[in-house]
Amino acid sequence: GTYQQSMLKNASDFEGKVVLDVGTGTGLLAFFAVQAGARKVYAVEASDMAKCARALVAANEFARGKIEVVQGKLEEVELPEKVDIIVSEPIGFLL
Repeated sequence: GTYQQSMLKNASDFEGKVVLDVGTGTGLLAFFAVQAGARKVYAVEASDMAKCARALVAANEFARGKIEVVQGKLEEVELPEKVDIIVSEPIGFLL
């Protein structure tokens, strides 16, 4: 997909960085960020879809330890470190 290609073609921007995926859903953008070289991805999801994202991370060895799914509203969660990059796919959200 387009999101994946854009991250992989700009891997130098992701290499070793900390990424925030806002409204992660299943965690797709978080996985792409790891593929592009992110050191850590905080995948924030307010809904119960966070459980699905956690299961997907646990089932994918390359993502374990690199993607942390955080359930909660973005404005209410506290991350343990500052992030370098924010990604999100807001298409269809509150339209």
